[in-house]
Amino acid sequence: MSSKWKVKEVDECESTFNEARKQPAWTVVSAQRQSKGRGRFNRAWIGNTGGLWATYNLPLDPGVKRHWGVLPLVAGAAVIEALKDFHIQGLRLRWPNDVLVGRAKLAGILVERPSSSMASIGIGINMFNDIEEMQGVTADPVTRMCEVLPTCPSVKKFRTLLGDVLAEMFDYFVESGLEGVMPMLEAAWGEPRPVVAITDKERITGYFSGIDYDGSPILRKADGSTITVPGITVNRLKELI
Repeated sequence: MSSKWKVKEVDECESTFNEARKQPAWTVVSAQRQSKGRGRFNRAWIGNTGGLWATYNLPLDPGVKRHWGVLPLVAGAAVIEALKDFHIQGLRLRWPNDVLVGRAKLAGILVERPSSSMASIGIGINMFNDIEEMQGVTADPVTRMCEVLPTCPSVKKFRTLLGDVLAEMFDYFVESGLEGVMPMLEAAWGEPRPVVAITDKERITGYFSGIDYDGSPILRKADGSTITVPGITVNRLKELI
């Protein structure tokens, strides 16, 4: 792993976020098991032994004018890039923070900011963990790396690879903003899919066609026009196929 990172390993914790917020930037907290992992909107995340459950702390410079709210997309691009050389068929990113293989969920990302000078990037990846209890409980079917790869790396080896790619992707973002990672994101979405963007006030349908400068999803309508749905208002972007 890059010399930037210091690794703190724990056997079990409620959430690696809770442990990471006590640590400085460039620390990654990794747990063999999470008892109360969480996802977006405080949805439960099952973190059994055998998966990668880690939180990577990144430094934020208040003097750098960046839209830090797009960090889940930056982290998503990093996960896709870290997996790219494994040539997983159907690997893709679903806005804003899910990594899928076809329609099955492989990984999830959540970002919190414990202070103005640090972001905690929580990444959960199904690798060797038992996923039977997740089937039918989660909104999506679930898969794991050991099922989609002929030879799966160890959790620690992939944690190291991901940390290096995440650091590199973060540097691109700090230097150039979201434009710096846009080529990776455009490749990560996969083929256009019909979706419905669900907000508190409405449901907007169209084909997901990428994101704008602040990470908000852009939907293409049947007549060829596009509409940008403010990302902060979207509770869920549901795929219709």
